[in-house]
Amino acid sequence: MRPSSSTLSWSFAPAACRIVAVEETRKKNLPESVDVLVLDSSGRLRDDVGLEELPFHLSDPDALVWCDIASTEGGQGGPYGRLLREVFGFDDLTIEDCFTRSHLPKVDIYDEYLFVALFSFHLSEKTQRVQTVEVDMYVGENYVVCVHPRPLRELSRVRRRLGSGNAFVSGSPANVAHTVFDAVVDEYLPIMNRLSATVDDIEDKLLDEDLGSGTDVFDRLYHLKHELTALRRLAVPLRDVVGILMRPSTTLVPEESVAYYDDVRDHLIRVVDMIDTMRDYLMDSLDIYTTRQTQRNAEETRRVNQSVARLTAVSTLFLPLTFITSVYGMNFENMPELSTRYGYFVVLAVLVVIGVTMLVYLRRKGII
Repeated sequence: MRPSSSTLSWSFAPAACRIVAVEETRKKNLPESVDVLVLDSSGRLRDDVGLEELPFHLSDPDALVWCDIASTEGGQGGPYGRLLREVFGFDDLTIEDCFTRSHLPKVDIYDEYLFVALFSFHLSEKTQRVQTVEVDMYVGENYVVCVHPRPLRELSRVRRRLGSGNAFVSGSPANVAHTVFDAVVDEYLPIMNRLSATVDDIEDKLLDEDLGSGTDVFDRLYHLKHELTALRRLAVPLRDVVGILMRPSTTLVPEESVAYYDDVRDHLIRVVDMIDTMRDYLMDSLDIYTTRQTQRNAEETRRVNQSVARLTAVSTLFLPLTFITSVYGMNFENMPELSTRYGYFVVLAVLVVIGVTMLVYLRRKGII
């Protein structure tokens, strides 16, 4: 759907749009954080296309328009939402998706364009946590539009390749879209490798005999497991999205570009396999650690029970002896045994016999 000629007089409300304070941007009359690159029908690459010229180039089937919007400030009603709606004529539902975070990658196929949502991964050097940035992309017959909340180095690389006159990238919008996919997915593998090193470190510490309670290691393990699960929830649907783009029914991706998309899908399959492998390693290491801890606890419990059994045996050994001696230790006058000539020796012999008998019995039972 192309905008009418009235679009040429389209302007932004002063309160909603801030123009970069440089002369070149004033000439373009474009909102801040919008980068436009046009390969016109004569093969000339232009980076000075203004807002009023965009409808002309969009109506030229031989032109190729690259538009990168590196901000979502202002929402749907702000300058960027109005640019998408009034200049490019995109559907309101897709514009809403651009300014509200999607949960999963997806592709919507319209008559005149494709709308794709994908996610860029970044590993924070400060927190060592994986951060995701949503990238929404429109692919039409002669344009590619990307919308994301902040500048991304992946899209900067795409822009440089297009600006350098790369024959493949400038061949078609489908090739530009593939370059975006390729740049985003290429960032996945280094992050996977760094996460794999973290998994190896956690595994080594879990299997360390001197780990002790390992509270910090467990925190890292469960957090990493959660991150891997979240990344898998993004990588698997993106793999399916690329598969949909490779179908013959997706006419905006020509047959000669399908092989390049297949390469992106192979990269995503590898990423998913790496995620699954790391999750398995983490769970196997945790199982081994749990088994070892169970064995250690069982051994400790056995030692404690053995100590308690020995104390109980000692108490049992002295119980009858204490009873006999306490009986004859009472100070009653009428106790016939006390006047017996050999009473003391008899009682002493009984105590020895009882003690030796119980000691032999307890030793045979392995209690002491």
